[in-house]
Amino acid sequence: MRISEIAKLAGVSSAAVSRYFNGGSISEEKKQQIKRVIEETGYVPNLAARSLRQQRNDSVGIIVPRINSESVSNLIEGVSTVLNQAGYLAFFGNTENSEKKEIEYLRLMQEAKLAGVILLGTVFTAQHTQIFRESSMPIVVCGQNHPAANCIYHDDHNAAKAITDRLIGRGRRRLAYIGVTETDICVGVNRREGVEDAMAQAGLDPESLVRTEGFFDAKAGYEGMRGILDGGFTPDGVICATDTLAAGAMKALREDGYRLPEDVSVGGIGGGTAGSILYPALTTVQLFHRESGERAAKLLLSMIEYTRAHPGKKPPLTHSMLGFRPVERDSV
Repeated sequence: MRISEIAKLAGVSSAAVSRYFNGGSISEEKKQQIKRVIEETGYVPNLAARSLRQQRNDSVGIIVPRINSESVSNLIEGVSTVLNQAGYLAFFGNTENSEKKEIEYLRLMQEAKLAGVILLGTVFTAQHTQIFRESSMPIVVCGQNHPAANCIYHDDHNAAKAITDRLIGRGRRRLAYIGVTETDICVGVNRREGVEDAMAQAGLDPESLVRTEGFFDAKAGYEGMRGILDGGFTPDGVICATDTLAAGAMKALREDGYRLPEDVSVGGIGGGTAGSILYPALTTVQLFHRESGERAAKLLLSMIEYTRAHPGKKPPLTHSMLGFRPVERDSV
């Protein structure tokens, strides 16, 4: 089928169909008419042919640290929804938590002349900063806030403060914290500082916080909690940098006979579905990963259009922070 046939079946102009596929301005009514025809006919645009015809690449790179993560899959879902509607192809790079592979993917995608890249950031190096400043290819960073990049990130500090306030409000005073490497600024540093600020405001000494750090998985949460308990500290409250870490910590506590939340309250950060099926269900703070993916994709598309309309110029930097939502369950 051709665009003209889609337009005829939808009762709109060919220009309206073209704007629909290119992410241009179009009324909601026309958008729904075109969408209905596409779904009924199973029409799929030939993106390669369109790119050749328009002499531009409508492909976007998505670089993630790992794929076996609910937060990453939610972000990818948000990105894909926006890109699909705009008619863009996506190429994925899984770095397996390697900063070196991130750099390699960024350079390869620039050499391949992709339209832009969305990077789920973790640890930044001087090479990252150089690429952010010098790249002619639009780049949007998710999950971190870097001064030289366009960023969509979470309010990690206040999210951690909110869950800590919740534990302190339940009378918890002997607090432990299971975090991640502090080379990751947002998750490693900002969340830990949020916990400490909540303690200080409540009149507790942040220096009394028993801390440990590890990887982003349940095993690290289990081993971190095991180390705290075996070290002779008995907490009455445990804050974890992620819900996954909290799942491992809860397992270690139950193994030693602690009742949750009667003896020990446990709080997480993330708000994924896994926390709802733990026993007891995990009290947490929900971060909006899917929305961050949607907003990152929309920002990237606007940057791509800007660079095409203004060759040789970069769009102004954008830094956008998302909020959070406390999720009350049974572990606190």
